[in-house]
This record gives sequence, structure tokens and C-alpha cells, in this order.
Amino acid sequence: MQLVRLLLVASLALTALPALAETVQLRRPGNATTITFEYITLDETEIMVKRLDSDAVLNYKWDDLDLDWIKKNNPKIWAEYELLLSDAKAEKKMAKKEAEVDPFAQEATASDTKSLVKNLLISLQDGLKGMSLEANRTEAVCNEFQLDENLLWLGFEDLKRASQLSGKLEASARPQAVVEDNMDTGPKTKVKGKSVTVAKVRKSPEAAAAEAMARKDFAEGNRPYNTLGYLRTLAEGGTKGKPIWMMLRRSTADREAMKAIFDKYAKMAGDLAEKPELKASKGELAVLKKALENCADSVGKVTRESNVVEARLQTDCRALLTLVLR
Repeated sequence: MQLVRLLLVASLALTALPALAETVQLRRPGNATTITFEYITLDETEIMVKRLDSDAVLNYKWDDLDLDWIKKNNPKIWAEYELLLSDAKAEKKMAKKEAEVDPFAQEATASDTKSLVKNLLISLQDGLKGMSLEANRTEAVCNEFQLDENLLWLGFEDLKRASQLSGKLEASARPQAVVEDNMDTGPKTKVKGKSVTVAKVRKSPEAAAAEAMARKDFAEGNRPYNTLGYLRTLAEGGTKGKPIWMMLRRSTADREAMKAIFDKYAKMAGDLAEKPELKASKGELAVLKKALENCADSVGKVTRESNVVEARLQTDCRALLTLVLR
């Protein structure tokens, strides 16, 4: 009985002792010094250890260590490292395989003029932001461009409607702005260094509704406009084209996106024209390429301060639309 009691006490004492920490021996190539550390963890690039004589935690890159020596003297740690490497390799292989089967991994290529125009028309419908309603005050914009505020807000609706492939630019009569009495008492605003009197204008119901929708679209981050819409309204010009021309001059992001599309498809048209099997289509591809290059050049020259390319851009938009919407 006494012996059994002693064995039981010894067993309890052993279970109460802390588990011995796992150790690992490391050395560097060309250095005979071998150091034993407490092993903490490892990953594909490095191993984390703690010195036995202090609380210092160190990280060593595998590339800086003698891997052959470690493999021979630390089989358990090395097995864990190799398993981690094989898992990482399998994940990379799977990711590469998924990328290869991803239907969006490669962009659709055009084989002739018809398919090129089809792809171009799709790209022309990519969403754009339009003029920022936070960075641009309505009064300042209208004064700078001598634009009726009613027409400004209706311009947002025109651009949105023209951006739809089935949308049409109806020749509807524009509601006239109603100027309040006592125009002379209106606030003074400087336009290009001159002080002018700004008349108080009452919004039409249509313009008020258009303003509410434009502000809602902007607040919600919608992108209801696109390059096709710009092309249509700028090509028409006149009353409908003026606010869109003004918006384009104040929308740097839209101009850059439009130019990128024109440049991209101009190059594609040029590349297609060089293919021997498309010799019969070389002429029409050259015309399309030139129309895209003209639009890219005109849009690239548009700035807030300059309106010298307005007439040219209108002509370029008309020419490109003739080729795309047939």
C-alpha cells in the first residue's frame, strides 16, 4: 500500500511540471557556430525562435540559414517546413489554374470590323461620373459659362438619356427660365474680372426634378452617364450640347476615361487593318481608326480654361457616331 501511495504522488508531481519547450538548432553557412533556441513558429520565409538564456525573440530568414544542416539535425521542424511549402505551392498552382479558366482573364478580341465596332459600342457604355456637384457650385458654373440654371440641370437628364443605347434626343421645347423682378438688386458676381449682376431665376418644375435626381445620383455614387451619351449630346450641339460641353470641361476623370477608350480602339483598328485576311476591310478600318484618333485628340485638348476645340469636337463626335451607330 505504501508503494502504491508513493507511485501515485510521483505521478501527480510529474503531471504538474510544465512541458519541456521544443528546441531547434540553427547555424549559418560558413559559420561553425551552432545555437540551440526554443522553437516558436515558422512560415515559408522565416522561422521565429527564442533564446534559451533570455526572453529575446528572434526571426531568421530561411535564405540566411544552412538548410542542409538544419534538415539533418532538426527532422521534425524540417518536416513542418516542407509541409508548409508544399501547401503554399499547391495554393499558388490552384490560383494559377483558376486564373487560366477565368472567362474574364482574357479580353475579347475582334476578328473583323463588325466585331470591333460591337466591342467599341459596349465600351462606350461604361459608366462615367459626370461633373462633381461637390467641387462645383451651380451659381459659379452658370455664371462662368453664361448658362441658364434650368438648362444646366436639364443637361444632366439629357446626358443620362443619351447614355442609353435606345435613348433618343427628342427635339422637345425647353422650358423658359422665369426671371424675378428687380434684377438690378441681384447679387454682384465677378466673371472673368468683370462685375455683373446675377438675376434671380425661378426653376421650372422640370429643372427642379432634374436637379433632385442629379444630386441623388451623385450622393449615391451612381454612374448613369457614359461616352456614348457625351458623343450624342456634343454632336447635336446647340441648346442641349452647351451644358454637356460645360460638364465635360469640368469632368477631368470623364475626359481621361473617354480618351482611353478612343486610343485603345484606334490601336485595335490599326492592328486589324494590318492582317492580310482583312485586306478588303482595310479602308473602312482606316476610316474608323482616324475617327477614333480625332476624338481622342480633341478630348485630350479639352480643359476648363479653353473652348477652342468645341466646334472640332462636335464634328469628330458626329463622324464617329456615323460609323458606330449604323
